[in-house]
Amino acid sequence: MALLDQLHAAARAQMAEYFMTKALPADRYSRMQWPRMLPMMRFSVDRYRVEEFGQLMVMRTRAMGGLMQLVTASFMPFSGKSVPYLLIDMMQMQKKRTVFIEYYDCTAAGVSAPELDAIRKAYSDVPDYAEKPAWYIAERMPCSLIKGVTDGSEERLCEMVMTSIEAYARLCRTAPVDPNNLKKLVEFRSRMLTEGNPSSATMEKVLGPDGAKAFFENVVMPMN
Repeated sequence: MALLDQLHAAARAQMAEYFMTKALPADRYSRMQWPRMLPMMRFSVDRYRVEEFGQLMVMRTRAMGGLMQLVTASFMPFSGKSVPYLLIDMMQMQKKRTVFIEYYDCTAAGVSAPELDAIRKAYSDVPDYAEKPAWYIAERMPCSLIKGVTDGSEERLCEMVMTSIEAYARLCRTAPVDPNNLKKLVEFRSRMLTEGNPSSATMEKVLGPDGAKAFFENVVMPMN
């Protein structure tokens, strides 16, 4: 549990250290389950408006009676900040732990983030996770961290997550705003919907195709 709790707490805490954050009111997306009568999956969604940045969403998923747990954090810079879009997924199932820290450069002029490259090098000792082929892998910045362990160890992964979020928040604080960044951000969001992403099939089961599209556009990657 420590690994998932770390992400849930650190995501807002680190952003709040550099920006004013405000929890958005609960709505129909805040607590979901599927199927409704005998739930196999439960979802808990928290959203925060981050002034001068955009939105932070943190979603916790429990499946298989709690045997599989996942936390997803989406850092959406719809203010036009010249920073990557950051998506973090952390999963635990029995002794398996996986962490995806994915940076996508959707800026107009491109992002230079040597501090993120330094973190990638610092955690090169943590085993990489072997992914299945997918279109978005080629879109990630080289500083992304795709890691996994199977011995239940969490300390190094927790440290990696905390360090990454803190560095990202610091980068966001000093980054300039360029309205031209929004065009590529919208284009990337569209590809995430049309070409698919790891949570697409799951959310389509829960909300249906149209509902999953609305969830992604309004909750995961909103533009306002």
